[in-house]
Amino acid sequence: MSASAKDPYVDLAERIFIALSSRVYGTLASSEAKKPDPKALAAFSFKLAEAFEAATQDTERVKAQHAAATKAAVKLDEVDLSNVIRGTGKS
Repeated sequence: MSASAKDPYVDLAERIFIALSSRVYGTLASSEAKKPDPKALAAFSFKLAEAFEAATQDTERVKAQHAAATKAAVKLDEVDLSNVIRGTGKS
C-alpha cells in the first residue's frame, strides 16, 4: 500500500502510537517505571483511534452533514417512474 493510499484509521493509530511511545520509551521517561509491551501499546493506539473516530461521528457538525446528505438524497423507491416507462414503448 502506498503512503498516499493509507487508511486514515491506520494513519491516526500510527500517529497516536508514535506520540505515546515517544513518551513511554523516550529518554525523558522514568527509567524506574515498568514499560508496557510495544504490541500492547500499539493495540491501545488502535483503541484510541477507534474511540476518536466514533466520537467524531457524534459531533453536531457531522450529524448536520449527514442530515443534509440524507435530505438531498434521491430515494429511488419513492420515485414514481410509471409514466416514464409507459412513454418509452414503440408506436
